[in-house]
Amino acid sequence: MGLIIEQVEIKGTIKSVKVSALIDSGAEGNYISTELPNGIRPEQLGFISYSEIPVSIPGSSFRDMHGSLTFKNLTLNGVVVSDPEFIILENIDFPAIIGVEILQMIGLKLDFRTDTMQF
Repeated sequence: MGLIIEQVEIKGTIKSVKVSALIDSGAEGNYISTELPNGIRPEQLGFISYSEIPVSIPGSSFRDMHGSLTFKNLTLNGVVVSDPEFIILENIDFPAIIGVEILQMIGLKLDFRTDTMQF
């Protein structure tokens, strides 16, 4: 089982941040840590909209409410995605996780044998 980790830039309405993101074709959404590198919180980037969304942990029927932020854009390997939505989670292993919706939107192909991605 491979891990594909890429640098992404998340741009808010106030500032942007470059972070390492896990590229996860099994994730239904995009996720962002409650604390980014250098102690930055995702809210400090500035966001277009905030909402709360129910999130269930795999293997559990319990759904917990989590904040969700929509940012100005996301840049992944030179490709810009407008208005990406991220669910805020505590205690995740990466600053961000990019899920299947964005991967399909930009036509990204993953090769887990070589831990690479192609457009």
